[in-house]
Amino acid sequence: MITRTHLTLAGTLIAASSLLGSIASAVDVPVMAGALVEEVVGEVVVVNPEARMLTIREPSGVFLVIHVPEEVRRLDEIRINDQLTIDYLTAVAVDLQKGGDAASAPGAAKTLEVERGTGRAPSGSLTETITLVGIVDAIDRTASQVTVRGPQNRVTVSVENPDLLSDVDVGDSVTVNYINAVAARIDRASGHGSMRPGGR
Repeated sequence: MITRTHLTLAGTLIAASSLLGSIASAVDVPVMAGALVEEVVGEVVVVNPEARMLTIREPSGVFLVIHVPEEVRRLDEIRINDQLTIDYLTAVAVDLQKGGDAASAPGAAKTLEVERGTGRAPSGSLTETITLVGIVDAIDRTASQVTVRGPQNRVTVSVENPDLLSDVDVGDSVTVNYINAVAARIDRASGHGSMRPGGR
């Protein structure tokens, strides 16, 4: 059996925070210009509400283990044989400002927004917005990406507006606002013989 682990956005799922806000009505992940969205689709084969873990089998046969964050409230409604679709958007910068004394006062702050669906099947989204003050380590103007060294690690983000990089150079202090987001939904055919966890 081939297995790979995917974290959640909340810091664990997207084995990322967002697995899914309710793993909550389907809510679209905001797509920025030039941003790449990764889609994961699979059939639910294991549901462990106590450990907040899901295992899905992708069409390729690969098994994906997902840690579901506390923000997801309808985990107990997910059934074996349900089809789970997850869209991930990672590190997309929506604003970048040059200036500030990042060398002496680097920092990072984040907020989390959860949208939960009210439909029959669980669906929803999580969006994490991070403000990072740091030093530019690398710039790829062709790909419209910048790597910023913060207080704990280096982050490479895609920049929505390439003009934001026009006067930024390696070594500059910058403040960058970027987002990580994930949206998920459960598809369940009418009359489908899905089983609840532990069901027979």
